[in-house]
Amino acid sequence: MKLRAFAPGIYPRSEGLVQATRDLDRGRTTESAVAEQLESDFRELVSVQEQAGLDLFSDGMLGWQDLFRPLAEAAEGLDARPLTRFLDTNTFYRAVLVDGEPHLRAPLPPPDLPAGRWLGTLPSPYAFARAADGRVSAQAVAADVLAKQIEAWGEAGCALIVLSEPFLAREGDAGEAIRALEELPDGVPLALQLVFGDASSLLDELADAPLVAVGVDFYLTPADAIPEDYPKEILAGVVDSRSSALEDAPEIARFAEQLQQRNPAGISLVPNGDLQFV
Repeated sequence: MKLRAFAPGIYPRSEGLVQATRDLDRGRTTESAVAEQLESDFRELVSVQEQAGLDLFSDGMLGWQDLFRPLAEAAEGLDARPLTRFLDTNTFYRAVLVDGEPHLRAPLPPPDLPAGRWLGTLPSPYAFARAADGRVSAQAVAADVLAKQIEAWGEAGCALIVLSEPFLAREGDAGEAIRALEELPDGVPLALQLVFGDASSLLDELADAPLVAVGVDFYLTPADAIPEDYPKEILAGVVDSRSSALEDAPEIARFAEQLQQRNPAGISLVPNGDLQFV
């Protein structure tokens, strides 16, 4: 079984980009200067991924403040305002306020990455609904916001879209989450990444979901929780994005061999969550 490797999610911003955005907020620089810094950071991140031999390339979502805000700001009926702690981390996101029927006005543009080699990340429908405190259903978010975005990225050559799901493995309704996934288009492969949680109780139900892969945090999920001959690819979260300690490459290789014995449909090595938390 051939292993793949890539890094979905939001990447940490450089000190230069953080300072540039702060200066813009305070009127000390221009939007063009920030865009130039953003482009420089993006190109450096792509270069690092190329040098590392990753199979798919991410843009690092360097222009995303959090997982929900850009989509909420691009949609009618939604807004992103109250700061809310993200799980048990020291980071925050702006919770989504609902003031009408949600509808994506225009899809967010794709990154300048090679068609067939780029990796996109979006919030899962269930996570988006949770960020809105349940004031909009996961199915409505899927059909009226995420579907249009996924279609646009698929047409632009996206190879895989990872749907980040930080809430379901902690507490949630797998049936509701799967019903929402069924509202999404199938023009681009979709993966559901269960961020920072034990995926053990969800894997059987997700085996029949309209997904090509399921992301598992193996710092909180035992390897033997993966059913033998699992029909989905496993995005194996083997890099702990909540710790700055470097992982041991031979240890990861041994774990991958152990995971291969479970014989899932495929294995890709990924962080267990967004690298911005490091």
